[in-house]
Amino acid sequence: MNKIKVLIADDVEETRNVIKKLLSLEEEHIEVVGESDNGEEVLKLIQNAKPDIVLMDINMPVLNGLEATERITMEYPSVMVIIMSVQAENEYLKKAMFHGAKEYIIKPFNYDTLIGTIIATYEKYKEIQVKFKGANIDEVRNSKVIAFFSSKGGVGKSVLSLNTAILLSKSENKKILLIDMDFQFGDISMMVNQHSKKTILDAIEDGQIDSYENIKPYLFKYKDNFDILFAPEKPEASEYITKEIVEKIMKALKNQYDVIIVDTGINFNDSTLYVLDMAEKIFMISTMEIVALKNTKLGLKVMESLGYEKNKVKLVINRFNPNYGISKKEVEDAFEDGIVTFIPEDEKPVIISINKGMPLCEDKKYYKLKIGKAIEEMSKKLIS
Repeated sequence: MNKIKVLIADDVEETRNVIKKLLSLEEEHIEVVGESDNGEEVLKLIQNAKPDIVLMDINMPVLNGLEATERITMEYPSVMVIIMSVQAENEYLKKAMFHGAKEYIIKPFNYDTLIGTIIATYEKYKEIQVKFKGANIDEVRNSKVIAFFSSKGGVGKSVLSLNTAILLSKSENKKILLIDMDFQFGDISMMVNQHSKKTILDAIEDGQIDSYENIKPYLFKYKDNFDILFAPEKPEASEYITKEIVEKIMKALKNQYDVIIVDTGINFNDSTLYVLDMAEKIFMISTMEIVALKNTKLGLKVMESLGYEKNKVKLVINRFNPNYGISKKEVEDAFEDGIVTFIPEDEKPVIISINKGMPLCEDKKYYKLKIGKAIEEMSKKLIS
């Protein structure tokens, strides 16, 4: 076995010295490559020391152990973190694992516990470590996040987000991820006839949300460069998906795709607001119904109060039909220059595509339809 490189992070010098002394008894198998008394310095040391494992105390100055662990998980996924703490409660263990730690040991520990934990952790995760170390750094991307939002259900938001994602994966040759973040009533899995596949809740319950490699088995690969993360099957599952969890998942996926399209819920809860804040563009979807237009107006006012600029939020009028008592000019006057496009009403092919679980843009007749041309035009505006 190659020597396991260990970096020690603890703000108490005496503790660091004790750990070094214990590890020196296993110098044939373990090498101490650095030490630090604060979390911020740990991140700097990792670049040169290239440890396999960081022994991380929870309570440290500048950047505490949990924050530093989360940063290491995101920035150096090949590095394993073992949290050290005097706290033995389950709550602390859960927090450590949530932030990306691979193991947890209680102070004070003896020689056997320390050495055994280090070796067992290294053996358990070394294959993943090799995979990360061998990854091509050129594949790291900085995703453009696009949110599809509506303040009323039933306006076709999910249909538009799904077909737009597919079109971008084809025409732009970009790596696309679609996340169904309507955690109560997400429909994307039904629209692609994959309602029995794994969902975001499975990844959360399995504790596999700290890195892209861990989340990957829970993604549905629709095509080579298009993945989907499905919403939970049951509405009550939304209670367990917090803003902190959404933030962790988004950070883990952010550097793996050219574009991440998020089909949000129809609310302004903390998770939705987090996505809207980080989105480069927000496509607000409405229809020509007076109730939908009223709710859209209110939703746009909320976004204005949040400080979103006009060029970030664009209005899409779906199912446009001039024969419903409201003219195109009246809608344009009501929303000034915020409308990016009008998607014409074409109910039959849309309903057939949903019922068959085959996205509209996969139909050979799609490009001959007015709705097909309009969605294609919208996707081009989205990426430009």
